[in-house]
Amino acid sequence: MSLSVKTCLGLAAVLAAVTATPLQAAEPVSLDSFRAIKRPAPSIELTYGASASQRIDVFLPRGKGPNPVAILIHGGCWTARTAGREQLRHLGADLASRGVAVWSIGYRRADEPGGGYPGTYQDVAAAIDRIRSEAGRYHLDLRHVVLVGHSAGGHLALWAAERQQLPPGSPLATPDPFIPSTVLSLAGVGDLQTFAPNITPICGPGVVEPLTTGDKNGTRQPVFAEVSPAALPATDAKVVMISGILDRLVPPYVAHDYAVAQEEKNGISIERVDIPDAGHFDLVTTETPAWHIVRSRILDALGISNSD
Repeated sequence: MSLSVKTCLGLAAVLAAVTATPLQAAEPVSLDSFRAIKRPAPSIELTYGASASQRIDVFLPRGKGPNPVAILIHGGCWTARTAGREQLRHLGADLASRGVAVWSIGYRRADEPGGGYPGTYQDVAAAIDRIRSEAGRYHLDLRHVVLVGHSAGGHLALWAAERQQLPPGSPLATPDPFIPSTVLSLAGVGDLQTFAPNITPICGPGVVEPLTTGDKNGTRQPVFAEVSPAALPATDAKVVMISGILDRLVPPYVAHDYAVAQEEKNGISIERVDIPDAGHFDLVTTETPAWHIVRSRILDALGISNSD
């Protein structure tokens, strides 16, 4: 029987109260530890808009290429109170050392000027689609691309993979969007409408309303039909939902409920990977066993043999 996200978040709160017991096999990476990671500068920074958030970090491997590509979308609660694309720079360097070109996008967050609906989503679309015009210059192999998003970025990665199915007339629609063949959502939210009541307690105020409502006929109205992956027709891309068992922010039940709903609604199978002893930030911390699993999935999706 499938548990609802609300029920499972309640269970997660109970689990959180006991995670410090001696029975716990490993401590998850904390937010402070994640923030303290050294992050190298990218090979190149590209600009696609006037805002400081409208930038793309490009990490290039050695050699002439063409190189397979991992598109990264950072998390951070959809809010400018956290770091942007800078928070994933250590992953860019790690993947580039293994022959992967990294296209790590920034975007205006929900509480930034111009962010929310439609700006956040338009930025994600524009930053991803920019890869076509730059592929020749930076020797990118667009036949082998994987899209990877963490947390809020996991929601945006799922959305980006489904945006060709947007309702007619949506300001988020773009002609011929670039859709990678594989999407890895790391602690991502597939059903934004169900998860929305939890965003303010987790992320703070000023995020939910601009992220999930828009001006329609002179009034602010919900736009979940355009911004929640669960509300859009399924993508043709392969989707893998990866969760940490000890994640207190986006528990693995969130991915479970989304996967079950997609199978029941659209008849598609979404692969789920639950990683023991891993918390929210383990999935994007290079020293952890969880990142080794995630990295292996990225390399496999790109057809690169993994020596780890």
